[in-house]
Amino acid sequence: MSSSSDRRPLRVVQYGVHDAAYPRNARLRNFLRGRLGASVHVVPRSRAVRRGRRFGEDVRGLFRASAGADVIVLSEFRLTHAPLAWLVARLRGARLVVDHFVGLHETVVEDHGTVRATSPRARLLALQDRLAARLADVCITDTEPRAGRLSRVRKRPVIALPVGAPVWARPALEPNRAATDELRLLFFGNYLPLHGVDFIVRTLAELAALRAFTVSFIGNGPTRPDIERMARMLGIGGRCTFTDPVPEDALIDHIHGADIVLGVFGPSRKAREVVPNKVWQALAAGKRCVSGDGPAVRALVEVVGDQLVLVDRGDPLAAARRIDAIADDRVSGGDTHERLESYTADGYERLSAALRELAP
Repeated sequence: MSSSSDRRPLRVVQYGVHDAAYPRNARLRNFLRGRLGASVHVVPRSRAVRRGRRFGEDVRGLFRASAGADVIVLSEFRLTHAPLAWLVARLRGARLVVDHFVGLHETVVEDHGTVRATSPRARLLALQDRLAARLADVCITDTEPRAGRLSRVRKRPVIALPVGAPVWARPALEPNRAATDELRLLFFGNYLPLHGVDFIVRTLAELAALRAFTVSFIGNGPTRPDIERMARMLGIGGRCTFTDPVPEDALIDHIHGADIVLGVFGPSRKAREVVPNKVWQALAAGKRCVSGDGPAVRALVEVVGDQLVLVDRGDPLAAARRIDAIADDRVSGGDTHERLESYTADGYERLSAALRELAP
């Protein structure tokens, strides 16, 4: 290993990127370039219609880009390509970093429930998850509970890289609502099972008996029509506004206009072990966030205090009472963005140390 003074910059290939603007891979790429001075070549996933052609384009793209690479980073939605990335890394004399941000089995079987847990398909997904973790020279994920679970699979440590908040998620310069207005709630997301939007609607139906409120649902997804029907059936349709996704510059205005942002309430293990973008964004923007309790999100309470309120994921009435109890309180989140950035930076420093050990 050469000394730090004569090391050349790392040459990194970020492989299988589905969307270069996605916060997870963008933050990692910015860190590699800005903090480590690495050159990063992005290899996007193929969009070819035919599976065989997609795979061929992926292989060619990775093999060409990896010439002279020191590190290959397998992007967050590409765990099925871990054996390919490992093989190319070995052929090129590079090291493999796997971002185990979205597990296959936990998503398809446990969270979505679209594959039976006892099926051969479920066993294959679990095998692919284990392979991706074990083949990595460095394995990263997003929370400490997930890192602990994956480290038991790997028999080696896993680095938790928190999702973190984007630059645009900052508090409003001035309050934009009167204190006497009725309570304004906000949910934004794509109606994934881990979001637990059905629980949110049941909670709001209980809240309707306690106080006046309005709620905006921003986003889209396959269960949105069911959620809209559910809201009408429970008698709160008139309090709810459903709109399609909006760009970031409009989303931050909606966040600033809310009193409370609703986080995630799904019952699955994955829902309990993650802290999604929406929670980070709401907190960093200085807003109070109410979310389902779990070991991952609990760690953030130590950072943001009572700005983050956790409720039982199985009790809509208790959640409604908790929202009612805090509705008239005001929190000061003016420096939360900086505190969250400091918390996130700790994980990236651990990654920095691991990558420097791999440096040529």
